[in-house]
Amino acid sequence: MNKAKEFMNYASDVIQTIMREEEENLEKAAIALKDTMARGGMLYTFGTGHSTMLCMEPFMRAGGLGACYPILEERLMPNVVKKPGDETLERQEGVTAEIFKRYPIKKGDVMIVFCYAGKNATSVDACLLCKELGVTSIGISSVEHALTVGPHHSSGLLVHQACDISIDNHGRVGDASIDFDGFTAGPISTVVGGAIVQAITCRAIELMLEEGIEPEVLLSMNVPGGDEHNKPIMDKYHKIIPFVPAL
Repeated sequence: MNKAKEFMNYASDVIQTIMREEEENLEKAAIALKDTMARGGMLYTFGTGHSTMLCMEPFMRAGGLGACYPILEERLMPNVVKKPGDETLERQEGVTAEIFKRYPIKKGDVMIVFCYAGKNATSVDACLLCKELGVTSIGISSVEHALTVGPHHSSGLLVHQACDISIDNHGRVGDASIDFDGFTAGPISTVVGGAIVQAITCRAIELMLEEGIEPEVLLSMNVPGGDEHNKPIMDKYHKIIPFVPAL
């Protein structure tokens, strides 16, 4: 089979599996997000490496919620030149606590923790710190990968065990999904991770509307009336999130 078609079919199959196998956990996550939005809380996103792309997925998106604050630590991002010692920073305990101190995270907020491997110390720390702070953590990881490689955190926990709500992305060990002669290519984590986040968001918005709660949903800035609709939302969150522009 053409490898492009094989990847598209594989991605579709994984998403269908998530819909079938993770329905209960998706609903729990959507309810948690709805409850947080209803009480004026914030959605935080946290991840390292390529997972930082998923941290940006729900942020300031057309059709997304205004109350989203991605935790973007340059030292944990793949596009930044690393200082000596930073190459393994995502595997070091204590780093997340230092990062969290710079954000106004509070009781009643919700945080999505993206960690494909499900074992990084920074991500496990994020889930454990959320418990201390009274924040609901939603972990998105490959449970198969995590159980195969085992824990690296001193607690002995993996992300799906440390978080409050676990959503298995049902990806293969190693993320790459398409077999070639002697190697694999086509990582799946970004595709399915983005789908999971948007599914949770759409369901949370639906639940808010059912309860008579008006969601702060952004419009595309590239459609007529988009700026006018977004201005009060962006002006509000500009005061909290420094990289949200005030229109």
